[in-house]
Amino acid sequence: MNSFLDRFKNFFTEQPLPSSAIQVTSSYISGIHLSSKERRLKHHFVLPLPEEIIQPSFDSPNIKDAHQLMKNITDRVEKFNIYSHGVTLVLPELSQRTFVFSFDSLPKALREREQIIRFRIKKQMPLLSDDVRISSDMIQAKDGKKVLSSVAQVSVIDDYERFFSQMRVRIRTVGIPVLGLSNLIDWKKEKDFLLVNIEKDSFGLLAVTNSEASLYRQKPLINLNEDDLTVRVRNIVQEIENTVHFIEDKEKRSIAAVWIRMAEPGSGEEMFSRLETKLSFPVRSIHSLLGIKLRDEEKRILSPLLGQLL
Repeated sequence: MNSFLDRFKNFFTEQPLPSSAIQVTSSYISGIHLSSKERRLKHHFVLPLPEEIIQPSFDSPNIKDAHQLMKNITDRVEKFNIYSHGVTLVLPELSQRTFVFSFDSLPKALREREQIIRFRIKKQMPLLSDDVRISSDMIQAKDGKKVLSSVAQVSVIDDYERFFSQMRVRIRTVGIPVLGLSNLIDWKKEKDFLLVNIEKDSFGLLAVTNSEASLYRQKPLINLNEDDLTVRVRNIVQEIENTVHFIEDKEKRSIAAVWIRMAEPGSGEEMFSRLETKLSFPVRSIHSLLGIKLRDEEKRILSPLLGQLL
């Protein structure tokens, strides 16, 4: 968490945050609207979606039934009264790719820095086209520089921008779920942890060691049987434990806790309980960090948005 001096400097150097944010996934769409001065939650919604409306993809437009989606969310968005201010859009995990890069140094010139970061991304994704948007954040590091970079196809972003513009809503910034969640954790206090965001169709995982980002992983989750949590839990446990062992071998530090956000409406509590039993590390729920009067399920689903704006 930032010190008072950090917050004071940021007040004058950073662009003001939007007061509204919307997250789109394959199974639900959610939104929050904060009061502009007090930054308190004024309105929120969580709307389950049929599978065919949103199909997250890195390579192709995500919105498959714009008419039905607009019909479902118009009345919710109208309550926000955000038409002249813009929103933060949190993309589905599978609609973008995110990487953590380490550098000894980086040029001060923005264009040169972007070229170096793009080169590193293309080494990870050789077939990446030039028609992409790259967002990079400098991360505090004790030695050298660390950069967390997200990349998305222009066509995917344009698809969302066109849709929301029909509702007179302007997308002002674009984010990803794990970054919003990471803002809820005190990195200086926790130091060594995994942050895991589990959606119905995917998970994203950020590893932090010695208060520095070390690794970002993403993976689709294939549902062989939607009613059977056993396979899903087993796959997620294996991915988490493999990542912990890899990080501990590489960084020579022990992971102290796994922070988990369960996003599936209706089944989150049961899956979290099973993960807590199966994992050999202390398991904590990310929504427990939110001191806000909402039901636990609402906290779980809205936590990336609250972390993005609060």
